[in-house]
Amino acid sequence: VDRPPRPRQWGMTPRLKLAMEHDGPSRGRYVRDVVQQLLKLRAVRGALLVASDGIVIVAEVPDTVAVEPLAAMAARLGRELEASAARMGRASFSTAMFSAPDGPMFLAAAPIGYVVVLAEPRANLEAIRSATDEAVALIQAAWAPPEGPAG
Repeated sequence: VDRPPRPRQWGMTPRLKLAMEHDGPSRGRYVRDVVQQLLKLRAVRGALLVASDGIVIVAEVPDTVAVEPLAAMAARLGRELEASAARMGRASFSTAMFSAPDGPMFLAAAPIGYVVVLAEPRANLEAIRSATDEAVALIQAAWAPPEGPAG
């Protein structure tokens, strides 16, 4: 029986784990849940959250994907896209899509790094782009400072 490779699960980095313990374990669980929700989309092969320095925060990808090089490349691309947006007078980029023979890769900036989604070649691009943007919004909400009176 041919089965697609099972996604490989990566834990959080020690630095993020320490931050999560300080801020409460719910943020760490929340980030993992956001990544896992992306995997439920039809034609999504993998998803990860990468810090801006290329460190993998959380990833669920097939065994055939080399996570560290992908994370390093995604962080580099994200930093370049952010720098280009700044040079053009824009706040940041929204979601970028890169084509590859095994399917597109979506990259979006989040407050704690970059959301990366790997899709099948014939995926519904708009649905995945929308879900990636939603994942970023969920992460932004989790990392927003608590509202309340200042002082």
